[in-house]
Amino acid sequence: MRLAHPAGVFEIESLPSQPQVAHCHAFFVYPKMRGKGLGHVLKKFQMSTMHYLGYDYAICTVCSNNAAQKTVLARAGWTKLSEFT
Repeated sequence: MRLAHPAGVFEIESLPSQPQVAHCHAFFVYPKMRGKGLGHVLKKFQMSTMHYLGYDYAICTVCSNNAAQKTVLARAGWTKLSEFT
């Protein structure tokens, strides 16, 4: 499911055979909105949406060089599970 917000867009999908686990990806802050802290607002909206939809757990995939997204996730309390190249 793709959801839009004035600051950007994101996608949430259930993992196959794991409907209570959300896979968050395609998190995108519109270029004209960047640098204003709105990634944090968008992440809060994403997390409240997952809660509303009844997810118990969430994972997020992030490119290793995406420092901004890593900052947003860390500030939102997410924990890094693994990294690979």
